[in-house]
Amino acid sequence: MKLYVATHNQHKLREIAEILPEFEIVADDPAGVEETSDEFIGNAFIKVRAIASKHPGEWCMADDSGLEVAALGGAPGVRSARYAGRDGDTPANNALLLKNLEGVEDRKANFTCAIALIDPDGREHSAIGKSFGKIADKPSGIEGFGYDPLFIPDGYFRSFAELSAGEKNAISHRGRALENAREIIRSVKKPSLKSWLRLFRFVNIPTVPGDILVGAAAAVTALGAGIYSPVKLAAAAAASVFFYLFGLVDNDIVGAKKDENRPIADGEISLAAARVVRGVFWAAAIALGYCFKLPPPWWAVSFALLCSIIIYNRTKRSPVMGLCRALNVLSGAVVFLSGFKVEGLRLFIFAGIVSFIWFLYVSYLTYYASDENRYPSKKPFVRLLIAMIVYLQLLALIVFAVFFPPSTPVRHMLFAGAGLLITLRVFKFLMRDVSAT
Repeated sequence: MKLYVATHNQHKLREIAEILPEFEIVADDPAGVEETSDEFIGNAFIKVRAIASKHPGEWCMADDSGLEVAALGGAPGVRSARYAGRDGDTPANNALLLKNLEGVEDRKANFTCAIALIDPDGREHSAIGKSFGKIADKPSGIEGFGYDPLFIPDGYFRSFAELSAGEKNAISHRGRALENAREIIRSVKKPSLKSWLRLFRFVNIPTVPGDILVGAAAAVTALGAGIYSPVKLAAAAAASVFFYLFGLVDNDIVGAKKDENRPIADGEISLAAARVVRGVFWAAAIALGYCFKLPPPWWAVSFALLCSIIIYNRTKRSPVMGLCRALNVLSGAVVFLSGFKVEGLRLFIFAGIVSFIWFLYVSYLTYYASDENRYPSKKPFVRLLIAMIVYLQLLALIVFAVFFPPSTPVRHMLFAGAGLLITLRVFKFLMRDVSAT
């Protein structure tokens, strides 16, 4: 999700980006705007209002920060950046502060950060953060900016400028204010059921277990009905759904800063929540394999599938996505095997041909859909291509059931595939406003 920030201060922008990594920080310098308020929050609102009109429907933010020294009656205060006269003259500001505190024993001070936010609906919000400490006798450290070399936070013997970025952000006024701002954004954009359904591409879920059915049908056709186990088939189908959900959430986590119209990128679902859910899906898939004692070949193929999912999400290479769906078919083909030794080549021929067809089809689908956000006219055809996966699965099951020696398990799988098609159509009817791409 984009967050427009009213500043030209590169140090401040870097800190904001470090503290709010889930946002794409976009600087917008409110040039020419005069900060006429005698309060931090007042100046923050002056700046954020100046840029909000240019970015309707977006989150906009501005902060006003400063140092308040008790012995100086709260000075430099809102004039912290121009304490010595010229705006942003850090050496002169620090020198004047030390001069004004010569011989003063009470050197207690605090940094204050006031943040003003305007949400996409034009509503205004505010957040405050403070960090308490004292002013040192002389500057120390090379990190940070502004008065950081002079400010020693409570509980520390080092200045802000001697702390690492992570240490400073955890206790700084800006870090605390931005944490409050994050909570405001989350509260305004609470994740709804629709947000989670969009994250999981829930409409598409019926297209996933059909791969397992096709692979299992290839195995039964090649090796005989004696290997069939409906329990293992159900466990493998459920695990494939969890791997699929893992991949979708991981994809949106990786693209959190650059994706458009996605729940994480739009701030509807937090990165932290998404990471937890991703871990749960991964654990669920592994737990199914363990609890139902799925064989070593299934574990090997599933490991390759997991690696392919992770690689695709970070490279966006269409053939890698095709490989993911091909491996999903193979995981169904090997779910009944007790080991890596298989009598005959029929399984490899049947499963290999189907997997290769899946590889080609899904690779093309992914390539065609890669720029659908830039060309919305593509979306209807993309949805059709996705829906066609179920028909492709049904066609493969019909071929195995009709053109090869009949077996009860394959007919059962064909009925299950028909049920997935019906489920897909019901989902599309009931959740027409949930994106399937």
